Amino acid sequence: MERYCYFNGKITTNDKVKINPYDIGMLRGYGVFDVMAAFGEKPFLVREHYKRLQNSAKELKLKVPFSQKDYEKILIKLIKLNGFKNSTTRTIITGGISADAFSIGKPTVYILVEKFHDYPKENYQKGAKLVSLEHERFCPHAKITNYVEAIRNQELKKKNKALEILFVKNGKVLEASTSNIFIVKNKKIITTKEKILLGITRNLILKLAKKEFKLEEREISYQEVIKADEVFLTATNKHIVPIVKIDQHKIGNGKPGVITGEVNKLYEEFRKKVCA
Repeated sequence: MERYCYFNGKITTNDKVKINPYDIGMLRGYGVFDVMAAFGEKPFLVREHYKRLQNSAKELKLKVPFSQKDYEKILIKLIKLNGFKNSTTRTIITGGISADAFSIGKPTVYILVEKFHDYPKENYQKGAKLVSLEHERFCPHAKITNYVEAIRNQELKKKNKALEILFVKNGKVLEASTSNIFIVKNKKIITTKEKILLGITRNLILKLAKKEFKLEEREISYQEVIKADEVFLTATNKHIVPIVKIDQHKIGNGKPGVITGEVNKLYEEFRKKVCA
């Protein structure tokens, strides 16, 4: 099946894209990216994703070469051309080509579109497991292309039959490898705020839940997490996933929590309304 993408100002097909091997995105891993969901032909929360892409690019002294309006037009055109019922879009900006492989050149920019793959229903109905790892991402508030630690520890994840790797540093829980983490204690929803990527779904949940629940953004210890009443993850490609086990520790009663379910209901109602 022919796939359409955006590459350096033009819409083309994936097989025609040629990235120069001297691009410092290839040589040095210098780049940023963003992942967005689209339901039907509508990119979900495009304004928020565009702003985060800009912020990430700024951290690496890169420029986003299109306005939000033009970005949305490109995305909609690509989504229609590829024809998936629901899509995942990936926007990548690298440092481009320079003379000494340490300087930023003209950025390479491309956007890929894939079929949106839902995670197995079992993860939502029965809850999922996390395995912890001592790690803090470099430049965590930007979505950079360096996922070395998450990738090289995939065997750890598989061995433990875990959905995600949970990053912990000096006894403090930060984030999962591709998700944000929330805990529920005494009916209060708590999430980390510092030294993490402030996820789009995370931020949306905070906005939706503040009218019905007590919320707190602060440092969370590993001991707090394993003793929480409920734990859940948020991410663009996962939505909201209840977590019932971390390492060898059962969370709460070992089943998806009531408040997690209520938060998920708020999220789904919002998503369906926006993407109707």
